[in-house]
Amino acid sequence: MGHHPEHTWGHTAPFGIEYYRVATGLLRQIGDDATLIAEVAAKTVETIRAGRTVYMNVSTGHMPSLDLIADREGSPGIFHVNTNDSNTPEEYAAMRSGDMLLTNRVSEAVKEVRDRGVYVVVFTTCYVNNRITPPGMVQPNENDLMPEDVASRVVDSHIPWQQGILNVPEIPTMPVCPGSSNVTCSIHWMITAEAAYALATGGAPDGSKARLYVNTVLARLAAIRETQWTRIAEIAPVIARRIISGGHYFVRSRNGGVESEASGVAAGLYMVNKFELRPAQEGGEKDVTLIAAVSPNDPKELEWADEARAHGHLVVGIGQPQNNELRSRCDLYLDDLCPELGGVVPVPGRPEGVSPATGIVNNVAMYMVAGQFIDEMCRRGAVPCFYMGYYRTLGKPYNEVMGFLFDRRGY
Repeated sequence: MGHHPEHTWGHTAPFGIEYYRVATGLLRQIGDDATLIAEVAAKTVETIRAGRTVYMNVSTGHMPSLDLIADREGSPGIFHVNTNDSNTPEEYAAMRSGDMLLTNRVSEAVKEVRDRGVYVVVFTTCYVNNRITPPGMVQPNENDLMPEDVASRVVDSHIPWQQGILNVPEIPTMPVCPGSSNVTCSIHWMITAEAAYALATGGAPDGSKARLYVNTVLARLAAIRETQWTRIAEIAPVIARRIISGGHYFVRSRNGGVESEASGVAAGLYMVNKFELRPAQEGGEKDVTLIAAVSPNDPKELEWADEARAHGHLVVGIGQPQNNELRSRCDLYLDDLCPELGGVVPVPGRPEGVSPATGIVNNVAMYMVAGQFIDEMCRRGAVPCFYMGYYRTLGKPYNEVMGFLFDRRGY
């Protein structure tokens, strides 16, 4: 299929740039709430100083469940972290008056611990019905509960209820390419930075460390946009042509966060990681693998890169400046400008900073690449299939139709 630039359906801004614009806009919104985040962090510090437990469960979605784990690089280990969609029955049973729960969950179990004296903060998310969601569009919560019914305090995360943040004219049913995880992970790391610094210094959260975290992420993303966009734009049509001609698309990441956010996610591409590797002579020479690294020269990621090259793939890498081994194996390597082995917020007494930026930065960069090859596919009349979230009332029937179409086309 040839390139037909007139096949735009009215869109003029490159999709990769549009994803970047909206994603960074959402991060600025949550950054503008740094004072509010600091108030929540102050309550966590008060709770910990009183010898009580803070249960951290702001993790609904794909990437947060893997990128916010307790032993993640840059995590100070000050909270009881559960990165599933909800705490376990045993954890709820263990919560006592004076403890604190930060969560996305809205349920009778959350209401019950609130009623017995646990301070509950619910952060809104697209995945959980709330008062900002249009009625009837999202699956109802248990007993039709709303965040205000179960929480001591509700904080709006600014996450759009449809999950996707990229409007593709050729897909009028919904925005695509998810944005919730960038915000959810930011909330987790902003609170972490404020609380860790206050506990280390004997002070109180004031919003400065939350702002430092978000501003650092935004600065890294702006630099990627400025210095590396041209290379993304150049490789996007190459990827598009491969996929249209029968190629497959794989996304890998050792800690699983970015890989999960690319694969099977609401508003995400249907095609990601849908197939087994195949020899170059059986179609592998058309395939593409993207590897997102949160630590340099990880053996598993190098193994994936070598395997992909052996199968004829075009290999795209995203990672640290010092990740020379992965860089040498990639057709395109995007520097995430995150050299820290831990986090980006310095805390006295800790040799490495807290609150890493790599997860969010790599995820936005990955979707800038995806957004741009989606742009190139659409311009060639090859509009790819996307998932609608099962949290939406129309999600199941929509995905049945998309699954049928994907099986016929392969993208």
